[in-house]
Amino acid sequence: MARLKLTLKRIDPVKAGVVYAGVMALFSLIIVIPMILLVTATGLSSGSAYGLGSSLGTGFAMILIPILYATIGFIFGLVSTALLNFVLSKTKGLDVEFDSKDMEIAQIGEDNIKF
Repeated sequence: MARLKLTLKRIDPVKAGVVYAGVMALFSLIIVIPMILLVTATGLSSGSAYGLGSSLGTGFAMILIPILYATIGFIFGLVSTALLNFVLSKTKGLDVEFDSKDMEIAQIGEDNIKF
């Protein structure tokens, strides 16, 4: 198995921002879903007038927190990737090694490559 050494020169900031946004939105669900279950279970089982109010607040949190996390993830992904591209331009890139199976160096960049 041959090793293929390439140099990473630039990453598209917008695409990286979208990836960060998606990851942060999914991460927020890991936080929000248990929080909603806990608040809803304790709020409605208490029998107080605040049970419905806490459930409505929890519903808004369920909608707003993933949107907020995705927005923050996009902004920080955009900014951090732009900074990374600046550093990559000053340091002449980042060397990345790949294991290549049945791939010649001339095939790099072709659309029919399967990894």
